[in-house]
Amino acid sequence: MTDQAVTVYYRPGCPYSAKLRATMVLTRLPHRSVRFADDPEAAATVRARHPEGWEVSPTVVVGGRYLTNPSLREVRAAMRG
Repeated sequence: MTDQAVTVYYRPGCPYSAKLRATMVLTRLPHRSVRFADDPEAAATVRARHPEGWEVSPTVVVGGRYLTNPSLREVRAAMRG
């Protein structure tokens, strides 16, 4: 795996983001979590990446590539390039 930065944009209470973030911690996959419900700039970033302008949680960024509600496997594949 490459050393690509992984950012997880999440909404509190979202079971999908909770599961993904917990799995990333358990597998020691380094990432940065951003709670976009409290961050207008982060929320705008998430909305800009979805055709309908939705705030989808989780939205994951790996090396400039945006993934919507990905699995851990998809995040790792994106990290490999």
